Amino acid sequence: MGNPLKSEVAAFRWLVAVVIGAVTVIIVAKLISSAAGLIWGMILIGIVSVYVIKGMIYMMGSPDDDDPEETEPELTSRDDRQA
Repeated sequence: MGNPLKSEVAAFRWLVAVVIGAVTVIIVAKLISSAAGLIWGMILIGIVSVYVIKGMIYMMGSPDDDDPEETEPELTSRDDRQA
């Protein structure tokens, strides 16, 4: 859904998703029971937290990206350059 800190469109999409989730929790609580609404809310929070954690890891970058061996261009020998 995008990073809500970078654009208004992504922030609005997150707002809509949160409102829809809250409405579903209320509906489940009214139709079944308050315990079922609580469980459904915890499941939704768990799903959202996975996306948040993935986004945080992506924003921080992985330690593999900082490997200097992969970022430096390969050196060629003089024989390869003359050919």
